[in-house]
Amino acid sequence: MIVKKIQNLFLILITIFAASCSSGTNKNGGSKSHLPVARGEANAILCVMDTSQWNGPIGDALRDIFSEYVPGLPQDEAYFKLRNINPLKMNNILKTGKSMIFVSTMDNQGAQSRAMQNYFTTSSLEKILQDTSLYRLPQKNQFARGQEILHLFGQTGDQLIAHLKRDKEVLRNYFLNIENERIAKGLFKVREKQIEKTLRDAHGFDVQVPYGYDLAKNQRDFIWVRLLDPEYEKNIFVHYRPYNSRDPFDDVLAFREEITSSYMRDIQKPDIFMTLQTENMNIREVNFKGKYAKEVRGLWKLSDISGGGPFVSYVFVDESQKRMYYLEGYVYAPSKDKREFMQEIEVILNTFRSGEELK
Repeated sequence: MIVKKIQNLFLILITIFAASCSSGTNKNGGSKSHLPVARGEANAILCVMDTSQWNGPIGDALRDIFSEYVPGLPQDEAYFKLRNINPLKMNNILKTGKSMIFVSTMDNQGAQSRAMQNYFTTSSLEKILQDTSLYRLPQKNQFARGQEILHLFGQTGDQLIAHLKRDKEVLRNYFLNIENERIAKGLFKVREKQIEKTLRDAHGFDVQVPYGYDLAKNQRDFIWVRLLDPEYEKNIFVHYRPYNSRDPFDDVLAFREEITSSYMRDIQKPDIFMTLQTENMNIREVNFKGKYAKEVRGLWKLSDISGGGPFVSYVFVDESQKRMYYLEGYVYAPSKDKREFMQEIEVILNTFRSGEELK
C-alpha cells in the first residue's frame, strides 16, 4: 500500500508539471540535446526564491538542511554552498546551474514570489492549493544538460517549513546522491584493473580503484591502496577476519586501534603507527550495501603526532563468506579543505562488493 501511494503521488506530480516541463523538448520546442551544458562548482546549490523568504524562517530551514557541517572533519565545512538568486534577476547564465532549488509558497504575493509562480501552470497551482501533501518535485535538464532541479512549494510558509524539517535527511541525501554520481562518473573513467583483479582473486571482494592508486600493502587479510601526490594522500584499506564474535560492533574504536596498530606502522620507524584523535568522533548504525554496519567518522593521527586528518570507516559482516570486514578511507592533506577529498573516498568505498554480490 505504501509503495502504491508513493507511485500515485509521483504520477500526480509529473502530471502537474507536464504542461510546462516536457522531458523531450525545451520551452521553445527545441530538443533537450541542444541545451547548454550545466555549469557550477561541486556541492553548490542555487536557491531561486523570494529574498525575504530566504532571509526568514524558510531560508533558515534550508540552511539547516544543506549548510550543516559535515561530521568528522578537522575544520567546519558545510555539506553544500547555498546562494540565493532573486527570481527577478534570473538570466540565461544562472539558469545553467548544475544544482538548483526553486522555492515558492502561495501565501506570499510579493513581486518575487509572483515571478516564482510563473514556473507553474494554472492546473498545477490548483493542485497545490487542493493537496497539502504535495511539496516537492525533482526535474532534470530543464534549462541545461546535466542539470538537477528540485521544486519545493506549499500553500503557506509554515506548511512548507514543516515538510522541510520532517524530511531533512531525505532532501539532503537527494543532492548528496547527485553529487556522488557526478564524482563517480569522472573518478572511474580510467581504473586500475590489475589491482582490482588482485583484490578479487586473492581476497574475494571488489573495490573500484581509480587511476593513479597503488597497492601499498597486500597481506593475507589486509590490503591498502593509496594515491600519493606532493600535496596530499588518499588512502583506502580493508581488513577482514572470520566472523565469530560481535565484540567489534560493541567497541568499533578499539577494533580500529587493534587493526591500525598491527598493520599501519611506519616501515622505516615501526614504533610509529596510526591511532585516533579522541575528539570529534561520530559513530552511528547504518545500512551499508544492504548490510547492518557501524559507521565511524572522525580524525586519525600518527602516534608521534607528525600527521593526521579525517577518516570514515564501516564494520559489517558478509554472511555468505562468514567474514567480518573493516573498510576505511582516510586523507592526509595539510592546509587544504578536506570535504571533497573525503567525498571521493566515500564514493570509492561504496563500490565495495563481496560474497554473493560478486556472482
